[in-house]
Amino acid sequence: MSGIDLGYYAYLASAVPTRELARAVAARARRALRGGIRQVLGPVASHPALRPPFFMQVPAEQRRRHELRGKRPSILDPSMREVTARMLRERFPEACKFVLHEAEACRRGEVPIFGKWKDCRKHALHTVGADAIPLDYSLDPIGHGVRYDPRIPGMRIDHFVDGADVKAAWEIGRLQQLWRFGQARWLSGTATERSTWARAYMATVRQFRADCPVGMGVQWSCAMEVSSRAFHAALAFVYVQDDPAVDTAFVAELAEMLDEHCAFVEEHIEDTGAVRTNHYAADLVGLVVVGSLFPELPRARVWRDVFGRKLWEEIPRQVRADGTHFESSTGYQRLTAELFLGAVLAARAGGTPAPREVELAVAGLFRSIGHLLKPSGRIPQIGDLDSCRGLPLMPRAALDCGYLPALGAAALVDPTLKLPDAPCPVEVAWLLGAPGVERFDLLPARGHAGSSLLRDANVAVLRRGAGYLCLTAGPNGQGGCGGHAHNDKNSVELSFGGVDLVLDRGTFVYAREPRDRDLRRGTAGHSTVQVDGAEQNRIIPGRLFALPDTSRARIRWMDRPNGHEMASGEHLGYQRLPRGVVHRRLAALGEEFAAFQDELFGDGAHLLAARWFIPHTDVSRRAAVPEELRRINAQAPAGFAPEGFDAVRCVEVRVDGKPFALFAFAASLPFELSVDETDVSPGYAERLAARLVTLRCEGHVPARIWTCVLVLPRE
Repeated sequence: MSGIDLGYYAYLASAVPTRELARAVAARARRALRGGIRQVLGPVASHPALRPPFFMQVPAEQRRRHELRGKRPSILDPSMREVTARMLRERFPEACKFVLHEAEACRRGEVPIFGKWKDCRKHALHTVGADAIPLDYSLDPIGHGVRYDPRIPGMRIDHFVDGADVKAAWEIGRLQQLWRFGQARWLSGTATERSTWARAYMATVRQFRADCPVGMGVQWSCAMEVSSRAFHAALAFVYVQDDPAVDTAFVAELAEMLDEHCAFVEEHIEDTGAVRTNHYAADLVGLVVVGSLFPELPRARVWRDVFGRKLWEEIPRQVRADGTHFESSTGYQRLTAELFLGAVLAARAGGTPAPREVELAVAGLFRSIGHLLKPSGRIPQIGDLDSCRGLPLMPRAALDCGYLPALGAAALVDPTLKLPDAPCPVEVAWLLGAPGVERFDLLPARGHAGSSLLRDANVAVLRRGAGYLCLTAGPNGQGGCGGHAHNDKNSVELSFGGVDLVLDRGTFVYAREPRDRDLRRGTAGHSTVQVDGAEQNRIIPGRLFALPDTSRARIRWMDRPNGHEMASGEHLGYQRLPRGVVHRRLAALGEEFAAFQDELFGDGAHLLAARWFIPHTDVSRRAAVPEELRRINAQAPAGFAPEGFDAVRCVEVRVDGKPFALFAFAASLPFELSVDETDVSPGYAERLAARLVTLRCEGHVPARIWTCVLVLPRE
């Protein structure tokens, strides 16, 4: 029992509803029974004596595919290829170049892995001569040559191999290059060129099936990855399905592959009962998409209808009333928004549309992303970010979500998702064709572009001129169990125009570096205040996605007094200390100014550390000049730093070699100031050099710390 954290399980017992706990017990019992039978029977399971009785056997003719009658259901009309391709070339010429460049690289065996091109060829001497260069699906392309043994059953693969990252291997196996091959086909000018790209699609599917037998190897070690691969293959097929090179033999192969994938997902669906996650929803999405678009498969109706009902029940459960996702992660909200939209569109194409309340929930995901967008089109990094995509229609940076509200508006015909002056992104043309672009152009823009309070996520977004400030004080994900949430209570992100000044440190990786994983999701990895080196919520050793929520964080209020956009957050995470402390942060935003007041209430002496992660390297200490002090004092909200900001210990941030902003500080206790080297992670497996500004003070609470950020005049 020494390895079991009883406190964590006690928290689950108190936080998870009794009905869900009962579902968890039943789900685990079913899995144990299935696994036990397989383990006991092993090779003898196929013996004739162990076959089910004749009245339970499925006749061979019912196991075969049904003949598809009429047109194949699809979310995009293949007959609109020429019209849509012409529109793409005229309206989005640069985007078309990007797509063609990626398609050519993928055909050569180079695959974009978390924003970086990696040579994933199965044999290094391969050159383009085949329809598509075979890939090494057992390779971790960022793990220094680590390979997973393809002879090991997928569900026995060790996801924690030293120095490896299983997510990188999965990135190859999702087959997202099928989208690029199909898109390149639509952009090609001749029938010969188009068939070349259709054959690349076909070769990729065939090579994967040959090299990754069902259930074997790393690409079969997670049901969500299997479901995602089926999702991409089924949806991207629309771009090649009418090519003369795509014969009935290949369609049969593709259908068999999808059938194998969905059968595997059914068998290994990630329903833990108590804590159903984005994995469970993604499993269901793949089944619904394949069942809707490939009705000739024997179990298509079951996947579309039975598992469809499960998905339509799950989506409103995972989407909060304010439109945010229950993982408490903006990165996973982007992923689920795209996955859920794909399922909704596929079900609509298959003639069994999702219930209205489901479409409203999906629209909520896109709407709240619109509320969160920075002026740059990026989203703040709240919680984990693994850079995964549901609809990789265009190469995008991990935090670039400016296209999403517009895509949702066009797909769901919802003008409240269209932001003022929002251009039509290329994703609309690729997913919905020329009619989708025309529909978007005609929609009125009724989206909200001002300050917003997402009440269920407890995230306040302040906007003033070119200024943007995000204050997060929300619950941990998965109903308080943790999931992809961080200890980021009262953390902020701050930017002016397209320049970020304060960020989260970011995720970087998961299992490859468990210790670093915990440091980055811990309190010290965020722009907030830490007390006595304690965590806001306890981090469970060895459990990378457990974070029991005891901090009871919340946004107290949001208002616009005296020319400032303001919000106040609070959490009680430090009350479990021997002498408990409550942290409140008041954030204020002006057009070229931001200010923060951190109040620590409680008793006794404590060590306080206020951290600011600055995504720039030209950061240095200097004194403020009189004009800067005058501006700071003139713009600071009433009651901030009553004895004035320290004029000597300030920090200047230079961008592109020129002064951009000045940080000034004050505190009710004597403080020390440091500027240290660090990094920020803007995407999975990405790191950029940055600086960490830390104000430390020690003494009795109650205490206050003030920080202001002044945008400097441009030269």
